[in-house]
Parts: sequence; structure tokens; C-alpha cells
Amino acid sequence: MASLSKEKRNLYRLHWKFKIRVGPRAGETIEGSLQLGRCTKAAAKARLREIDAWEEKVRMGRLVPGRSFSEVRDVWLHDRELTCTPQTLERTARVLSLYERWRELRGFPCNTVAEVSDRDDLTAWRDHRLDTEAGRKTVANDLSTLSAFFTWCVREKYLDDNPVERVARPRFVTKKEGTPLTRRQAGRWLRSIRARSTRSGRGPRNWDDVRRKRCLIVFLLNTGVRNGELCGLNVEDLRIDDHECLVYVIGKGLKERWVPLNNAATSAARLHLRSRGCPKRGPLFVTQAGIRYNVRQLSGEIVGTAQCFDEPVEANPHNLRHTFATWLVRSVSDVSTVQKILGHENVNTTLKYYVHTGDHELAQATSNLRCRKDDTGVARPRQEEDFRIIPFPKRKAE
Repeated sequence: MASLSKEKRNLYRLHWKFKIRVGPRAGETIEGSLQLGRCTKAAAKARLREIDAWEEKVRMGRLVPGRSFSEVRDVWLHDRELTCTPQTLERTARVLSLYERWRELRGFPCNTVAEVSDRDDLTAWRDHRLDTEAGRKTVANDLSTLSAFFTWCVREKYLDDNPVERVARPRFVTKKEGTPLTRRQAGRWLRSIRARSTRSGRGPRNWDDVRRKRCLIVFLLNTGVRNGELCGLNVEDLRIDDHECLVYVIGKGLKERWVPLNNAATSAARLHLRSRGCPKRGPLFVTQAGIRYNVRQLSGEIVGTAQCFDEPVEANPHNLRHTFATWLVRSVSDVSTVQKILGHENVNTTLKYYVHTGDHELAQATSNLRCRKDDTGVARPRQEEDFRIIPFPKRKAE
């Protein structure tokens, strides 16, 4: 039976103690308490009614009690290790830790899963994140992470329903996809990366720093790997011999693929390894301190290289992936090949988000339409059999 006691002014505590009647844990006694913090008496009685409802479910065997939130969280993270990359696992654990720390600061400790799955607390945490810490898209992604956790708890009979489904998620404007670079822009950008002349100037510190950043950009421009995929590459993932040049990549959802390396990407990898003494194992690309890149470090270094460039470009790893996809589809004219190299499950993803059509190509497409006049002197479109495929003129080397 649950009871409510008042400790100080506007400070209440819930107590419960009951015995399980049916189920695999029949006969066990469940007891505990929860300090509600400063709230009104009506809010405290509302929480008491929730505890009574939870007690009835546990007593009748409709809910599995007794496992702490930390134990359930660790089991879920262990299950996700089979399907998620280390970067995804790190972000998932971070979201759960943020929510748990916020509850503890408010005086609501995370003892059991049932205590954590309160809709009002989730709504308050969402508002707190929007007001002080993060943007709309980040908060929406965090709620999606919590929703996946609570959905798993429902499946494993720790909860009766998913509380995040009743929490409104913030709407956000989808960021416009980046504009791919031209070959001339990419070349001028690489040449603009130079060692700074003074200590207070902008740009890389010395020639070794310049060489490392140029190798990173050239490798991304010629392979199209994701930011996190590049951070996870190791030296032993390279296969370079007389017959083939490939790199073994583990992408989203632990999906594996081999990405071919052209001469530029192979030279960039070899140059970077030669500057480190040609190691046989370990991370493929490392920072100036000699440690493996993380996603934020890699993105920050590439964005920082555009500060000395006199032309505005979207210098980030993902836009380099868009640039690679656009260049490749113009070169091979086979979207399925681009899809396999980029690691997309659906070819529509490649067409919708990664292949960009320039204005000059749109103009060229409309200029190929021709009309002819019939006997009445009225211009009419040519019939289908009159059309012929007109290839785009070869562009001069940039």
C-alpha cells in the first residue's frame, strides 16, 4: 500500500510496501520511497495515484518489478552493441546520462524504470533542454533515443506503454543540403591551406599540419566516406597492392563495404602514414597529438581550413561526401554504382540527397528540346522517334 508523508513545507515523500501475488516473483515484498521535492499537495496526490496504479500492475503480475534503472539501461546498451556503431552507442549512453542527471538534480532519483518513465518529467526535461542547452533538432533526436529505450522496455515487460509517445516533439526546419564543390574550388581550397606566418595568424601551425589536413580533405573528396567512418578506419583496413586498392569501411548499423581508392586517395593515405613512420596497425588518420580523431575534432579541423580561403565554401566532411557523389555520378552515369560506394540501402537516398544537378546542366537539358513546323506552319514538338540522345559537351579541365 502506498502512502504520502510531508517532511517540510511543500516537500513530500512517497512510501510503498506490498507483496506480489502472481507471476515468477510471487511472494516477494516490494518496498521503497521517493522524495517528490517541492510541489503542491495536489501534485503530490497525483503522483500517489500513479504509484497506486503501478503497485496494482506489479501485484497482479502485469509488470516485472525490482530491477534498477541502471541495470536495465546496461542490458539495453549491451543489446545495441550488436547493431550499432561505437559512435551511436556513445551518443545513446550520453542521452540517457543527461536525463538521469537532470532527474537527480531535481530530487527524483532513478531507482527503477517505472520512476523514470513519467510523462510530466519527460516534458519538463524537453522544455529544459530547449530553453538552456540544445536546439530543436537535437532535442527531437534525444527524444527518439529515449523512445527506442522505452519501446524496448515495453517489449521486455518492464513497462506497460511507451511514455515518449505522449510527449510532443519539437518541429524543426530541415537544413538545406550543402552545395557540392567544383573541381576548381576544391583545388583552390587545397592550395590555400598554408602554414601561418605569425603565431597569432590563422591557419595550420607548420608544414606537417598542412600536410595532414590536405591528406584528410583529399581522402574524403575521393572516397566519400562519412565523418564517423573515417574516424574508425585503421591501418590494417587498407588493401593496397598491384591488383587493387581498397579500404574496408564499417558504416551505419555495422554494415560493411569495400570502398575503392583512386590514385589521389591512395597517395593521401600513403603520405600520411609515411609522415608517421609507416605504422603497421592502429588508426589510419591521427591528430597532431598522435591520437585517433573523433567526429567533432575532424569536423572542426576541416571547417577551420576554410578560414583563409577567399571564396565562401561549405567546408564540412558531409559536404565533401556530397561533392564526391556528384562528381562520381557525372563520371560513370550509373547511380547504382554510386549507391554501393556510398553504402546506401536504397537508391532513392542517393538520388534525393547526394546527387546534385547544376544550373548549367539544367540549361543544357532544356536546350536539347527542338520543335519543327508542320504543313500548316505551326510549330509542334518533334515526335519521339525524331529525338536522338545528345551527349553533354566535354568540359575543359579545370
